Amino acid sequence: MRGSAFLACGGNSSSLLDAWEGDAYHGRRMMAREGDSGRTEERRRALLIGLALLCCYGYFFYLGGNWNVESRSAQIYALAERGSLVIDDYPFLPEGGGDAARYQGQYYSDKLIGPSLVGVPVYWVARRAVSTAGVDFNMAVYLALRIANVVVNAIPAALLGALLYLFLAELGLSSGLRVWAAFVYGLGTLALPYSTALFGHQFAAVCVCGSFMLLWRQRREWSTGRAAAAGALAGLGAISDFMGLVIALFIGLYAVWIALGREQEERTGAAGAAGRVALFAAVGVLVLCIQLGANWASFGGPLELPQAHHATLGAHHEAGLLGIGAPKPEALYQVTIGPYRGLFYGSPVLLLALPGLFLLARKRRAEAVMIGAAWVAVLLIHSGYTDWPAGTAYGPRYQIAAIPLLMLAAAEAGKRWPFVLKALAVISIGFMMIVCAQNPFGIPVDVRNPLGAALGGFAAGDLKHGNLGMLMGLTGIASLLPLAVAEVGFVYGLWRVRGREE
Repeated sequence: MRGSAFLACGGNSSSLLDAWEGDAYHGRRMMAREGDSGRTEERRRALLIGLALLCCYGYFFYLGGNWNVESRSAQIYALAERGSLVIDDYPFLPEGGGDAARYQGQYYSDKLIGPSLVGVPVYWVARRAVSTAGVDFNMAVYLALRIANVVVNAIPAALLGALLYLFLAELGLSSGLRVWAAFVYGLGTLALPYSTALFGHQFAAVCVCGSFMLLWRQRREWSTGRAAAAGALAGLGAISDFMGLVIALFIGLYAVWIALGREQEERTGAAGAAGRVALFAAVGVLVLCIQLGANWASFGGPLELPQAHHATLGAHHEAGLLGIGAPKPEALYQVTIGPYRGLFYGSPVLLLALPGLFLLARKRRAEAVMIGAAWVAVLLIHSGYTDWPAGTAYGPRYQIAAIPLLMLAAAEAGKRWPFVLKALAVISIGFMMIVCAQNPFGIPVDVRNPLGAALGGFAAGDLKHGNLGMLMGLTGIASLLPLAVAEVGFVYGLWRVRGREE
């Protein structure tokens, strides 16, 4: 039995999958029954995958001290508590402002506003609910911000893992391989640690990948609702992370290609394509204007970016365009295969994306070109940035927004080499789980091999990232036992669902 999935949020709300095919000798009635059963099993598997990822993301929690996270948290706090973008009275603001912008004697967050806007209502409700328990104000703020991260960051990331499982049926992957691909994306890439703390990169990854999936669906039948949703997601990704903005521009070009009907028998003229793209573009630009308005309110002009007023790292943004110049060979090496910040070094499964792009191009040239071009653009910008190591956080975090798109290409290669995908998936999940449990956000900048340091610290039981096991009184590696038991339960549930299907 095989299926063809499409992204639920972009199609009709009553359908997640196309009809599944049954054996001809069962007749049309049996085919309909099997189609209904197949869709049900697909939903159950996707749900279990999403819950398994959410359980892992929610098990770990950020303890504090990272400039990037505190700057975004301060933005949420200021908007929810004061209705202002000024973050001067945020109780956990690092000395000197940390990752803050300073303008006319006041501090502002230097982060794009997208995740904060989504997080404000969650924080507002959570802080007041927690306060009723009698905890002091600062603790209520701390807990409310952790709850906001779960809702704004962890839940969307887990949802993306579930949608990847469904969406990869479009590439013809078996259900078993799609489970592997969804889990290795969610647990074997930077999606894991960065879903446990509100940086903004992972939220942008969800938005731009969701936009791409919706537009992919538009190839079959153009829908104004999907166009608007795709535009909104692209715009939200653009105001959540600067690399999200870069990828959103490529997604816009892809939208034009789809609107022209290049892969359909009846192509649409320029006027018809413009009409189709107009709604996508209008919604995306409307969302983008939110950031421009925030810039204007904070720094006196819509194009006055917060990074230009950074309180402590202003020198990083003086060279080139906001600190971005020509790619540096050393940086290019280290953010790809090098041990310092290497994307493929920590998640070797993503190496499959390189041949996967060529394999994908045989069937879906436009999509392969879009994914490859977007990632290369992100890579070149990352390696040309003055502060390419990106502080004390693990890995090449500036590339996170491109990772789910790379995972689509890696899955295409995994269809040809399933054993390689599974072997690299095991290694990648092992590496990333150890990094996440040990110390993903406080790595000294002079540690040249953070993965090696994490392996050593983990073996010694030195886990510095907060987890629920520690709150239960467990220490060291033993603090991960409740998570291991829960994940085994989800895997068993997936096996049972597959067993019923077979």
